Amino acid sequence: MKKLVVASVMPKAGKTTVALGIAKKFGGKIGYMKPLGDNQIYKKKRLVDYDAALFKEVFGIEEEVDEFTLGFHHSKIMHAFPDIKKEVEERCKRLSSNKDLFIIEGGENLVRGSSLGLDSLSVASLVGADVLFVISGDAYDMMDSLSFAECAARNAGVNIAGVVIDKVREEDVEKVEREMEKMGIQMLGTVPYINELDAMKVRYIADKLFARVVAGEKGLEKEVRNVLIAALSVPEILRHPDFKKEGKLIITGGDRSDVITAAMDDERTSCIVLTNNIVPPSNILAKADRRNIPLLSIRSDTYTAARKVESIESIILPDENKKVKKIEEATEGINIDFLKQ
Repeated sequence: MKKLVVASVMPKAGKTTVALGIAKKFGGKIGYMKPLGDNQIYKKKRLVDYDAALFKEVFGIEEEVDEFTLGFHHSKIMHAFPDIKKEVEERCKRLSSNKDLFIIEGGENLVRGSSLGLDSLSVASLVGADVLFVISGDAYDMMDSLSFAECAARNAGVNIAGVVIDKVREEDVEKVEREMEKMGIQMLGTVPYINELDAMKVRYIADKLFARVVAGEKGLEKEVRNVLIAALSVPEILRHPDFKKEGKLIITGGDRSDVITAAMDDERTSCIVLTNNIVPPSNILAKADRRNIPLLSIRSDTYTAARKVESIESIILPDENKKVKKIEEATEGINIDFLKQ
């Protein structure tokens, strides 16, 4: 059984995408662990990491999903586990039992969790796993990441299995590969930009905003690709180029019936976020139900709502089979021979 830590120096590098693709290509029985969660959801009165839920669903992992993660907050983890290292070792042993490949997904960057011994390299050293680094960005960002990762792994005594470039730009590959050769690090492959991964389900956005769905519940499976803050007059909003985009989320006050109506009349609208906890009149709600356009009511003002929506990270939900298939296709070229040695 092979143990592999998938890590990145910088956040949003594409760890989950690469880990999922490698696991799908490897086949067999897959185990998964993410010691320090970073994208939480309340599920059946429990805090669960979205990525952990994804791996459980896609690979039919038998163990309970809340076993995959120790927690999300340093203070709570310290309170719950007097001996964190021992807890990681025991969980690793349980979750990897009878598995062909055991993937441990690191934190959002290389240092997160280091004070607890839950950073990627500390965990790799503790459980005797190799580490695979995922890098992205422009050529110089990636070379900085490589330099830092190589030095950190060497100091931790951890073997680097190789590197995968996500969201690759062809013009950067040669520069980065030369840098890898200098360091003696293997390039395992590249993953192209996958447009489909940018889309988010309305129900996911509603969960992340802790929004109340006041109408249009049947449209929660719609996808959001663009965001428009509708703070102008209706004629100006209709002329705005972002209003003409597909799969848009509109942010406006719950008392702006004119804006809400105009947004619902456009078939490219996926949902409307209503701010200041104001719910529009019943005729507006009825129209949203007929059009299957979710109206999400939140307490925040428009500015705060916009910041919250902007901060939501697009993920792969456990039932988004099309995204999983796209990842499987995009990661087909990754070299996984090192896992079979």
